[in-house]
Amino acid sequence: MKKWKREISINAPIEFVWPFIYGDLEKKKLIFPKVIAEEIIVHKEEVVGSLINQTYQNGSYIEQYELTILKYTNESNYKALQESFLLNDRFRMTTEYEIESQSNMTTKFIYTSINKPKNILLNIFQLFGNDEVIMRFMNRTKETIETAYEEEQNR
Repeated sequence: MKKWKREISINAPIEFVWPFIYGDLEKKKLIFPKVIAEEIIVHKEEVVGSLINQTYQNGSYIEQYELTILKYTNESNYKALQESFLLNDRFRMTTEYEIESQSNMTTKFIYTSINKPKNILLNIFQLFGNDEVIMRFMNRTKETIETAYEEEQNR
């Protein structure tokens, strides 16, 4: 099992940041450009336990994952979403997105990813992994949201 946890500060209010993580597919696509569609399979009133079929495109290859929402918090100063899915029938992925209001104009974004291989051999390969992909994702998220917020402010 490999776990990464990183945080970054985003210069935008928490309510502006949240739809990029949950609830607005068009905004979500801006930080997850390979996600092309989502369909709710099972909707739970409390959100936890809901199932979402997510379609993902990597080059010409299209895959679908069934995401299970394990955690959902939507408070004024703290919001969180934790999802789990099986990646390529090889890894059980659990991702968590937490945002916390630091001020009216700043939001702390915490991303946690846990990769649990189904095969013990894959566990060995994970030892050589680094967080480069995670950091690119964090930086892209920060830049995308800050640019969108700045554009909205200038309208």
